[in-house]
Amino acid sequence: MQHHKQTIQLSDHVKNKIKYHQPTPLSRSSNELTTSDNTDDDNEIFISSSPQKFYRKRSLTFTTDEVLQPSKSEYLLTDKKNNFQQNRILQRQTLCQQCIRYKNLLHNEHQYLFGTYQKNRKLTEDLRSTISLNHQYQKENAKLKQHLTKLNAHLEEYKRNFNLLKQKIILEKTNQSKQEVEVDQLKRLRHELHVYQQVIASKRQEEEKNIDYYSGQDWI
Repeated sequence: MQHHKQTIQLSDHVKNKIKYHQPTPLSRSSNELTTSDNTDDDNEIFISSSPQKFYRKRSLTFTTDEVLQPSKSEYLLTDKKNNFQQNRILQRQTLCQQCIRYKNLLHNEHQYLFGTYQKNRKLTEDLRSTISLNHQYQKENAKLKQHLTKLNAHLEEYKRNFNLLKQKIILEKTNQSKQEVEVDQLKRLRHELHVYQQVIASKRQEEEKNIDYYSGQDWI
């Protein structure tokens, strides 16, 4: 920065003094009053031609302003401050770029984890559905086993009754030679045997139909 001169505005009091007193070669005109860079001139005085000398310090008449040029240290501090601000801006830009990269990376990881979560959720639902279906199959198999157990019990009962009737017929045939058996009684026994065989055959057909019905169901 450069120094500059400042035009002095005299007060009305000084102007009146100059107006009523004639200027002398030793006095200064108002146009000659300028500011100086040297502050030691504050003791400069005005000399008048009046019998009474009037002395007045220049500093009491007007004010002086001095603009100083910045020193080297101030320039260095300003440069350091500007460099620091530029470095801060570069650091912020670098941090912003890193934040953008991290943000994109986090977004991609979030999308990947979200997709994995959806797959895991679907697999979990499929597993629960399979477990529920398996429990249902186990219940149906238990019911089928109970039904087959009942069928086997009925067949065993029919088998025992058939053997008893067979033994009775054989016994009657063996004793026929020993004693006379009336024809009506023999017919009745044969008729009962025939009816019993029909009943057994009917029961077997009914049980076979039930077995075919349960075995024909889709258990898988």
